[in-house]
This record gives sequence, C-alpha cells and structure tokens, in this order.
Amino acid sequence: MARSFKTQLAGQIGESLVVAELGRRGIVATSFAGNVPDIDLLAYANHISCHLQVKSWRNGSVQFDAKRFLEITFDGTRQIIGKIVEQMDDDLIFVFVKIGEIAGADRFFLLRQSDLQSIIVANYGAWLGKHDGIRPRNPLTTHSAVQEDQLAPFEGNWALIVDRFAE
Repeated sequence: MARSFKTQLAGQIGESLVVAELGRRGIVATSFAGNVPDIDLLAYANHISCHLQVKSWRNGSVQFDAKRFLEITFDGTRQIIGKIVEQMDDDLIFVFVKIGEIAGADRFFLLRQSDLQSIIVANYGAWLGKHDGIRPRNPLTTHSAVQEDQLAPFEGNWALIVDRFAE
C-alpha cells in the first residue's frame, strides 16, 4: 500500500473510532467530508457543540509543524525560538488515536491544544539545543514529533469532552 493511502486510511479509522467512542458516551459526532482547518469532528449533546481534531497513527510518532505552536526565526541556518503562539484555540481538543493491531486494542489520548503546544515547545527547544540551533538533515525544516510516552498522561481522558456536555 502507498504511504499516502496508508496515512489516509489511518485517519479514517481514527475518526471512526472516536465517533464510536463518543456515541458510547451519549454524544453525537460526525466527521467532515472535506478538509476543514482544525476540525475533523463535530460533537454535539445537550444543545452544546464541540469541535475536535483527530490524529491517528500506527507506529512511530505523530508529526507537526512547530511553527503552528511557536515563533521561529532564522539566522542563516540557525533556528531561533521566539515566543509561543498565543492565538491558540484552547477550546480545541486533540484526540490522538494509536491504532491497535486488532479491534479493541486502540488507545486514545485526549488533550487541549495548549497541552499539545507545551509538549511541542519542550520537544523542539530540546532538539535544537542538542544541535546548537541547526537542524542536522534539513536546517530549514520546522518539523516536530510527539511521542506516545509524552501523550501517556492524557490516555483515556474522555472527561475532557464529556464534561463539556454535562447538564
């Protein structure tokens, strides 16, 4: 299977799993057919709606562009981290889905965008610190990865969504 097809399939599986899990909790959810920035699913219950971003993966880590979360400038090939991006939507919830090998072996990690931002900022700063501010392979990339162990504190945190819909 081609990489883009595998990635697309993982995204579809992840979104479907989250819709099912929300349904179990009495929350209606639906995915968007197109590419809506920052919204993969819309959840609804008790006259309240909530938008969600779903990130799914099978192995390795989940990839992000660090510029979404912090200001980065360049001095030649050296990257300089500035302030964190403050216009973050803290109502946006990220649901990470680690797709299991078999049905029922999936793992869910739920966190606010600001929590994800903290992870990315720490990761990116540490990575650049180890390399004197210069990315080894491609000095101009701002790619950042989030590892499963960094998401562990947020595993099964369904209350983050369920509590929004409490009557």
